[in-house]
Amino acid sequence: MAKQKSNLDRKLDSFARVTFLGEDGRPKSAVWLYAFLLAIGFGLLYVLLYLVFGFLFGKNGDAGLFTVILHALITAVVGSIPPVLLCALLKEDRKALVAYAYVWLAVLFVLSLIMGVLLCDWKGGNGWIEFTALLTVVFFPSLAAILFGGIPAWILWRAERKRMKAAEEAPKKERPSYYNT
Repeated sequence: MAKQKSNLDRKLDSFARVTFLGEDGRPKSAVWLYAFLLAIGFGLLYVLLYLVFGFLFGKNGDAGLFTVILHALITAVVGSIPPVLLCALLKEDRKALVAYAYVWLAVLFVLSLIMGVLLCDWKGGNGWIEFTALLTVVFFPSLAAILFGGIPAWILWRAERKRMKAAEEAPKKERPSYYNT
């Protein structure tokens, strides 16, 4: 007798099936799957840098608003350097992986924003305090990271796409007539 799947397992299976897998169990698009994995990697990189810079900025114990903003911006800029370099070094269509990874990061950002709003204690009267703390610690650094990494990645991807379209539309040299004989 087969064991019943929990509600969470069924929802995770349906999410994976709709997002990544076709009816036969094979991946729909390897690009979206790889981009999702890259997004997880980029997210871990940003979190690691956020913690490292947090230890550096937190030494004096005085975390004013300027320090919090500077911490988030430095983390976003330094954390965006490896993905943008990766995007610059990849060839042709592979640049889309990095750009789509930032789309996944934006989707995960929106989902975490919704979850953060839902988890705040609005009835107890501390909702705005908790939401403000989430804004400064989680949401602002995440949004800065997405913008500082995603915009250059999309610019590089669009430039590559324009170059590829121009190469396709360029008239091809015809062979001289003596080759056709």
